[in-house]
Amino acid sequence: MAHSTPLNGVDGHKDPLIELFVKAGSDGESIGNCPFSQRLFMILWLKGVVFNVTTVDLKRKPADLQNLAPGTHPPFITFNGEVKTDVNKIEEFLEDVLAPPKYLKLGTKHPESNTAGNDIFAKFSAYIKNSKPEANEGKLFVRRAIVILRVLLPIQEIIHSVIKKELQMLVYTKVRIIMQESVKQHLWRKW
Repeated sequence: MAHSTPLNGVDGHKDPLIELFVKAGSDGESIGNCPFSQRLFMILWLKGVVFNVTTVDLKRKPADLQNLAPGTHPPFITFNGEVKTDVNKIEEFLEDVLAPPKYLKLGTKHPESNTAGNDIFAKFSAYIKNSKPEANEGKLFVRRAIVILRVLLPIQEIIHSVIKKELQMLVYTKVRIIMQESVKQHLWRKW
């Protein structure tokens, strides 16, 4: 009997071979402070998948890594030998391939909230990473705060629309139950 691998690339009987390459810290060995590397690490960890982590010292990037992913800086992964380099696409790929029932679903229920969350993450990361303290003072600080607030507005709208939809669904369900009960009572009285 032939054994084939499913279209998603994950054999149901074996765990995939995953290696996460992350930026090394200032000592060249420990895990660095790259939020994108940490994000991919957390996704893999929360999914409960077994994976290896390799720290990459950007000052002394080994030749074999340059051959593996030429022109690419960490974070990136190898998944069953296939190299994936775009962080957002890696997240989508992991969510599609490492799917329930074997792995935990981490994706958002409402896709627009994921887009808004990514936007906030990008803007806030840029704000935090700013190495010029003078840029966080005065008018420039106010401009940056306004940019972050503008990014937060869509989240507020999404939350309100989701809550509104869920409340409407809850009210609809309650009304339907009440109507069904009243119809049952009415039919019992007639009979």
